[in-house]
Amino acid sequence: MNPADFEQQYGFNPLQQGGNVPDLYQMIMDLGIPACVIVAAFWFIRYQSEQAKAEREEFWKKDEEHDARLLDMIEKSSDAHLQVKIAIEQMTQAVKEYASWKK
Repeated sequence: MNPADFEQQYGFNPLQQGGNVPDLYQMIMDLGIPACVIVAAFWFIRYQSEQAKAEREEFWKKDEEHDARLLDMIEKSSDAHLQVKIAIEQMTQAVKEYASWKK
């Protein structure tokens, strides 16, 4: 039903904020308990969906931050491995030079 028609028939608009208890009671009595339960269930489902969406967005934000930290750690680790490799190669070359000089 159109909210304007509803307001004309029942004297209040259910979409306006600040409805009072007798108006709510009258709407429940006119629509019926099952219809009101269905409306409440749909509202709850929508509320849960919005909460889940907000949780997912927060999770993805944290996941992106963790991915960035992980990539930074991998870069630093890779640099450290490269420095160790260069040091081992230099030591190997020094040992070879020492062995050839000792002969």
